[in-house]
This record gives sequence, C-alpha cells and structure tokens, in this order.
Amino acid sequence: MFKKLTLPLTVIFLSGCVHTTPMPVQISQPGDNLMSCESVIFEMEKMQNLVKQKDSELNGQIAKNSALGVTGVFLLIPLFFIDTSDAKTVEGKAAKDRYEKLQQIYRDKSCAEKEKK
Repeated sequence: MFKKLTLPLTVIFLSGCVHTTPMPVQISQPGDNLMSCESVIFEMEKMQNLVKQKDSELNGQIAKNSALGVTGVFLLIPLFFIDTSDAKTVEGKAAKDRYEKLQQIYRDKSCAEKEKK
C-alpha cells in the first residue's frame, strides 16, 4: 500500500514547485530623473537585452510545455510539470514598459540634441 502511494504523492509534491513567480523590473526607479544621457542610453540598451532574453525564455517555456503536453497524452506524469505561469510575459512587458519610460526621460532631457553638439 505504501509503495503504491509513494509515486503519486511524490509527483503531486513536485508539481507544486513548477509555477514560476514573476520578478518584473520596476518601470520607474529612484534616481531616474538624476540620470545622465549616457546612463539613460546604457539603461535602454540593458532593457532591450532583457526584452530579448525574456522573449527567448518564453519561447523555450512554450516549447517545453508543448513537449510535456504531447508526452502527457501517453503518460500522465509529464502533465504535472507544465509551467502554466505567465512570468516570462509579465517580466518581458515590464522591461518594455521600462524601456518606454527611459525613452521619455531621453526626450525630456533633450539627449538627442546634446549628442549632435
């Protein structure tokens, strides 16, 4: 009896660990208005890279979930490991919103005009 319950209980326990908690970047951060034009540009590049990374991670999550779903048709256990969270989407959107905020700071500080001089 104990052996029959061990595998199902282990699977249920492990499936609770699959959900990913989003860790989005703050759109407005302390010190944004004190940033120089160079630091705004650097931060914008950083956000562009973060958006690309999160998009790549989202594609990987979709591929993994698809493979687990197909395998789950034949075996029940892989279905417990599908990550149904939208953490990558939330993090990617936050990075895009941060980038837009930095663009606004860039325009407000007239950084484009300062670069021409």
